[in-house]
Order: sequence, then C-alpha cells, then structure tokens
Amino acid sequence: MSSNTAVGASSASFEAFKTFIVVIIFGMAAIYMMTPVLIPIIISFTLYALFEPATIYLVRHNINHSLSILIVLVLLVFFSFIAIGFALPQLIEQASLLQAKLPQILSKLEVFVSDYSQQISELVGAEFNASDIIMSTLSESSSLAQSLLLNLSNKLLNIIIFMLLVPFLTYYLLKDFRSVRNRLMNWLPNSSFELGWIIYRRVSSQLLAYTRGVMMQSMIMATVSAIGFSLIGLDIPVLLGALTGLLNLVPYVGPVISILLSLLVASAMTPFDPSLLYLSVLVIITAQIVDNVIVIPSLIANAVNLHPVEVIVGIIIIGTAFGTVGVILAIPALATAKIIFSNLYTDYDNAATKMSFKQSANA
Repeated sequence: MSSNTAVGASSASFEAFKTFIVVIIFGMAAIYMMTPVLIPIIISFTLYALFEPATIYLVRHNINHSLSILIVLVLLVFFSFIAIGFALPQLIEQASLLQAKLPQILSKLEVFVSDYSQQISELVGAEFNASDIIMSTLSESSSLAQSLLLNLSNKLLNIIIFMLLVPFLTYYLLKDFRSVRNRLMNWLPNSSFELGWIIYRRVSSQLLAYTRGVMMQSMIMATVSAIGFSLIGLDIPVLLGALTGLLNLVPYVGPVISILLSLLVASAMTPFDPSLLYLSVLVIITAQIVDNVIVIPSLIANAVNLHPVEVIVGIIIIGTAFGTVGVILAIPALATAKIIFSNLYTDYDNAATKMSFKQSANA
C-alpha cells in the first residue's frame, strides 16, 4: 500500500508539473502578445481591483450597474484632478530644484567616492579607484537617460493614446469582466471545470488583496517619508517621498535606492549639515519599520505566502525577462504560479489516491 502511495504521489507530481508548464507557456505567450498594451492593461486591472468594491456597494443600494461604474470613474477623475492640481506644481518645482542641484550632487559624490577609495587602497595595499568606475557608470547612465527621454518624447503620442485607453479599459472591466470570465471558464472541459474555478477563486482573491494592499502601502510609505523629510529640513521632500513610495514597489532594492537618493540630496545642501545624512537614513528606516510592523501585517501578509529566497530568485528571472515591469509583477506572478501548481498537484494526488484505493479493493 505504501509503495502504491509513493508511486501515486510521484505520478501526481509529474502530471501536475506537465500541466503547470503548459499553463505557464500559454500565460507567457498571452503576455508576449499583449506587450504593446501591457502597461495600460496593468493600470486598468489595478484600478479595477481598487474600485470594484465601490461599484458593488452602489449596485447593492439599487443603483444601475452602468451608472454605478460611471459614478465611480467620475469621482476618480475628479479627485485625480484635485490631487494633480495640488501636487503637480510642487513636484515640478522640486524636480527643477533637483536638476539645478544635480551637478553639485555629482561633485560631492565624486569627492566622497575618491576619499573612500583612497582609504580602501591604503587598507588593502592595492590601488582601488572606484571614482573612475562610478563616474563612468554615471556618465553612461546620463547618456542612457537622455536617449530614454528622447525616445519617450518621440513616442509621446503613443503614451497619450495608452493613457486614454486606461479609463475605457477600466470601464469595460468593471462592466463586463465577470461575464467574459464566465464565458472563458465555460470553455474548460467538464473534468477540469471545478478545478479551474477553485484555482481562479484563490488566485483572484489573492491578487485583489495584494494589489489593494500594495497601493495602500505605497501611499503610506510616500506620506510617511515626505513628512519625515520635511521635518528634518531636507530639500525636495515631496518629490523624495513620492519616489520612496514608488520605489517601495520594487522589493529589497527599492528601499536601498531611496536611501541613496536621500543621501545624495542631503550631501548637496548648503550649508552642508552631516546630521542630515543620518536623519535622512533614519526617515527611511522609520518608514520601513512602519511598513513592516503595521502595514504589511495588516494589508499584505495574508495576500502572498512566499519565502524571501523565492522572491529574490523570481525577481531576478522575471525581471530579466520583462524588465522593470517584470520586477514589479514578480511577486504576484510567483504567488499565482504557486497556487496553480499546488492545486494541480492536489487534484492529481487525490485522483491517484482514489485509483490506488480502487485497485486495492479489487485485488
């Protein structure tokens, strides 16, 4: 009996793995075909996840479904214009200030790196000139940034079209997503229909919870960081806070980049105050403590169940394949893959167990 169980488990693992690979191939092919409009689709699905509960709330209070969606989208546009009108002038002003300070920041960085590379050279007894390496890297990055800005300006029309697509896609997702989903699920064969719905329910509930949690997490991080930078007197606090919130979407690497940015801005302030270096790092650390102690347990902990090693490996692989978008989508993609494989394995394992019991009963 135990040998039959072992064989059944091995067979279940193999069958689940085969089906899982097929699902992944189809998923990758679908993403590849959607690449030209992938960003508007991601934004639209994010807005769908955020505003579907409001739409359902209005429908339950006897408001027409289409009218409920229009009310939600009109309120979204209204509050977006208010937020943009309030924040955009400050962000533009602070971005201009950052641009003016950039030569000074780079000069301070070069002096700092030169001093430390000299100390390292004396310590190891060998020449170590990190300044040339870092400054050449910054030069290449600057050239890359200029070419990127030129590319973006050349594709400005496409960007505007993409942004115009977002409200329309969001409207039709809120309006027709469930009916389209039901038609797609009806394509499943009868033997896989129940399993398909189980996987969908678990994946959708997890992704919705994760998306809502991450959006709230970024807003909280941006707010806490901006307030902290303002309190310590750091330049461009709103811009740095917004960047900190956005960079928090990139696991592990994002907070490190946020610290480096705040240190560069603090080092370029005149008169130079060394305490700002420590205080700016303290602000990021405080924001991370708030994030890890309060935000993540409340909003995100139950959404994904991944080991840090799985996250790091997934970010490297998916980020290499899909770039920055892949880095941001790595965690939900890994969580989805984990749910699919575990449910496939459970289904095949249950089928193998039933078969072994039948064979034992007939023996």
